[in-house]
Amino acid sequence: MELRIRKRIGVRIVEAATIIKYVRSLSGITRKELAALAGVSPSTVGRIERGELDPTWGTLSRILEATGYQINGNTVVSAGDPTAIIAARKLLESSVNATASQNQCKASGANELAERWVQRWRRAGWLTPKVSGSSSERGASNGKRSPERLIILAVNAGNASKLTRRKVVRRTVVAPNGWQNLVKQIGAAGFDYAVSGMAAAREDRSVVSTTDPVVYVDNPAEVAACLSLEEALPGRGVLLISASGDELVETEDYGGIRYVSRLQGILDAFAGPGREPDKAEDELRSLLAVNS
Repeated sequence: MELRIRKRIGVRIVEAATIIKYVRSLSGITRKELAALAGVSPSTVGRIERGELDPTWGTLSRILEATGYQINGNTVVSAGDPTAIIAARKLLESSVNATASQNQCKASGANELAERWVQRWRRAGWLTPKVSGSSSERGASNGKRSPERLIILAVNAGNASKLTRRKVVRRTVVAPNGWQNLVKQIGAAGFDYAVSGMAAAREDRSVVSTTDPVVYVDNPAEVAACLSLEEALPGRGVLLISASGDELVETEDYGGIRYVSRLQGILDAFAGPGREPDKAEDELRSLLAVNS
């Protein structure tokens, strides 16, 4: 989903108000949370939304960057920043008592950039432990983070790192005999791969996904050329995408197919198209409930 705007430089007050409201609506956050993420005052956000303040280009860009969006030509789009997913996965792993990855991310500076997301989310209060027996902020903490806050965090990480906006090599290819046969063919040809998206997000991976998955590989162009794969329109085939971190390291085997971890699959579904984020939310709620 994208918002069209009329002009990139010199955004008028009404346009700035529309942009901020749009981004806040997609993120499902309050003015106070948006202000904390961007490091500005809540009154500044409120005045912009009411059309009382014409923000500088720097202030508008700062707010967009803090929520994982950017202006591309005349459109507001996801920044396609995979470090938001890296940061979210580490936090969620600790929340569900999973074993955190000890591998270093391949992308140079990925850990440092991921830490910037952690700091933003901490300022927004999403990492604050929930209160025992109460949804309020008063009382004694039970040491666990609120599932609702973690879901908001995951939604925002997905919005910031949409798969189709990532600055990596991608190829969408036809899988005439199904994606399972395609990935087995990729593996048989000697290429490393890992299936992600909803196909990896479900606890029971024997359930056949009706949606073509995301498949991480080192070099999508090389895989497509070597196997003579027919290119498909975006959203109409299997997405082969270069790994941005340890997606090809932290893998799990099921039925002879390599998958990313369940949490990685859930977060990539949040970064996916259509109804994928809604399905990802259901899976994350289920996972957090089991570990609450």
